[in-house]
Amino acid sequence: MGKTNRKVSSLLVLGLLLMSNAVLYAQNHNLTIKVLDSVQLPVGNATIKINFKSRFADSTGIISTLLTKGKYRIVVSAVGHYTATHNITINSDTTIQVFLRSRESLLQNVVVSAKRNIMRNQISVHSLEMAQIQKLPVILGEVDPLKTITLLPGVKNGGEASAGIYVRGGGPDQNLVLLDGIPVYNPNHLLGFFSVFNGDAVKNIEVIKGGMPAEYGGRLSSVIAVNTRDGNKDSVKASGGIGLISSRLSLEGPLLKKRSSFVISARRTYIDQVARLIAPDSIGSNGYFFYDINAKADYIINNNNALYLTFYTGKDDFTFADNDNDGPSREFNAIWGNTIIGLTWKQQLNKYWKHELSVVRNDFNLNSQIKFSTNGFVFSSGLTDHQVKNDWVYTPANWIRWKGGFQYTWHSFRPGAGNSTAGVQEFKSQINDQYAREAAGYVSTDINVTTRLNVIAGLRYSYFNQVGPTERVIYGPDGAPTGETEYFKRGERIARYHYPEPRINLLYKLPEAASLKLSYTRTIQYLHLATTSAATFPSDLWVPASRLIQPGKAEQIAAGYFKGFGNGKYELNVEAYYKTMTNQLEFKPGARLLLNQNIEGEMIFGSGKAYGIELFLQKKTGKLTGWIGYTLSRAERTFTDMNEGKAFPYRYDRTHDVSVVANYNLGKKWEASAVFVYGTGNALTMPTGRFVYSLGYNVRDQEPIFTNISQYDKINDYRMPAYHRFDIAFTYTPKPHSTKRFKSNWVFSLYNVYNRRNPYFIYIDVDEDDRTVQGKQVFLFPVLPGVTWNFKF
Repeated sequence: MGKTNRKVSSLLVLGLLLMSNAVLYAQNHNLTIKVLDSVQLPVGNATIKINFKSRFADSTGIISTLLTKGKYRIVVSAVGHYTATHNITINSDTTIQVFLRSRESLLQNVVVSAKRNIMRNQISVHSLEMAQIQKLPVILGEVDPLKTITLLPGVKNGGEASAGIYVRGGGPDQNLVLLDGIPVYNPNHLLGFFSVFNGDAVKNIEVIKGGMPAEYGGRLSSVIAVNTRDGNKDSVKASGGIGLISSRLSLEGPLLKKRSSFVISARRTYIDQVARLIAPDSIGSNGYFFYDINAKADYIINNNNALYLTFYTGKDDFTFADNDNDGPSREFNAIWGNTIIGLTWKQQLNKYWKHELSVVRNDFNLNSQIKFSTNGFVFSSGLTDHQVKNDWVYTPANWIRWKGGFQYTWHSFRPGAGNSTAGVQEFKSQINDQYAREAAGYVSTDINVTTRLNVIAGLRYSYFNQVGPTERVIYGPDGAPTGETEYFKRGERIARYHYPEPRINLLYKLPEAASLKLSYTRTIQYLHLATTSAATFPSDLWVPASRLIQPGKAEQIAAGYFKGFGNGKYELNVEAYYKTMTNQLEFKPGARLLLNQNIEGEMIFGSGKAYGIELFLQKKTGKLTGWIGYTLSRAERTFTDMNEGKAFPYRYDRTHDVSVVANYNLGKKWEASAVFVYGTGNALTMPTGRFVYSLGYNVRDQEPIFTNISQYDKINDYRMPAYHRFDIAFTYTPKPHSTKRFKSNWVFSLYNVYNRRNPYFIYIDVDEDDRTVQGKQVFLFPVLPGVTWNFKF
């Protein structure tokens, strides 16, 4: 009888709770706020206070929330805009537009993340607005969003002219680089000197180093999301800039006034043209240039539906010809680039539901040609993706939000095709193309458990299937190719993998604008970048997981303390992380990547580990703004077949990493910016000794033949000298308060002010006569001036 009474009591309590929730739910009304600037362009990631409680708009400047009837005070703020305040009364579902006036005439402070970062349940995240990036000194005056993020703690580059970005001990292929949600496989120009992202087309860039949301996957280390800006829906405008090595031009305007707009940005370097004008005889047909074109169009169908089209194409063209009269002619030409197109439909179904549907195509192609006298060699490779993805958001109440979706990608890999000629003899080689299906579904929930505790829990489930048609090399138990092959028909399964990827983020709000955050993330990567530092020209190949190549796996735990003080003037972040990685890939010494049907046999596999502490102190207001970032970290790898199976430092392990960024308002017309960076030198392997080996006897010269062979001990047990550099820039605006349409400014910069000779690489120089061995270093950039004239009208 007692059990029956308890069951009845429980059912009554549950029923009352459901009834009370239904009553409260019926009293809620949906408030949608759209934040726009003075020309009706969305202002992404704006901070919105409703009766002093902060909420945050998405990247399109929209927020939807459920409120009960009553009066509300709404305060909207965003970086680079004046704050707007509105008082409204909610009696039914309501949609309002809030217009923020741009602060173009004032100094736009360098703010990496607004104070929302403290109370936002997202750890290890930094955001940069393009207006902020354009203030900082850069090499040769070429603004580069991707290079700027290496000034943030936990994000490192491999050194000057390095194409890679290394996040918390991961490799360059372990970053998911997105352009409006579309993956970019090769985000670099000029062999890594610059990125493919034209500053005129970019609105903002966000870096997620840990606590990765469930909607992202396919990479182990980070998400680098670059968002392009929308065009002006009111009138046609133009902007651009002329620099030392390139020029750029952007046009934007309405397609249908107030409803549809376009923006197109293009840039091209003219290093080749200037060099040929200055020294036509010595330069000849040698040269290098790159160009890229960004375009975006949007169409607002109605208040609840919108379409967005993103397009990018770019190309690098490098030519070197040696027509020395003393020997045979030599010529090398490499052309590589990306083409991306994506269409997105965004829909607000009702006050509770919204979704996004995207269809994209992504191409990366590389073509190289080498000629030596009568001999020639041509190599080509590439990768094409077709992808569809759908994301849904359901917000039934203020304290809970659900998100879910799926994505499917069809990969087509072109590992290489080439032919060579030697006189009248011709040889052709075709490496078999490879194909794979990659899919993932996810669901996550964002719950305010209490007023202080917020939990975001999610589960992503990923699937990968390498399929035919292709011909595969058969490997024996020892991992060596047997010389036999097997053929797979179209759609036939070769290797299949599927894994759960749980994610959880915890936020606990402390008094006085402070919080504690904790996250756990598991990620899987099915694509690997086959590359070797010994390559003399672009030769990177993306290869899929297969029977022999296992998917990479990573697990990361991160914890942090976040604090705002000085009435919002300062922000301090302290984070610690620990990450383990398995199925990490390396290549055997002397591995051949190009036109190698047995490339899997050139690989070895191991594990990795990375851990560290990151400190970030930012000053956000006043004449002087900027930040100080410091990282103390360790990254290592362990391979059974390397270093006697003992752990060794990852090549880009950097114990200490410091960045100081400052922006100062000198007056109405002048602003100054400065950057100082310091980092422990990269790890590398150097010979510990040399011995002479006899190759035989030269009968013709009657002399023995000897060669010197270097001896090596441990891997990466030597450190290059520390890297440090100081840059400075001044921005001059002749008429800062002009009301005319035409506006311009000048940016003068000095890169490497004190002419630090930072090593690019180290080589061993042997003097046979003196019998001495000496290490010598090569550096790239001395002090370099830069000047850029920017304009808009």
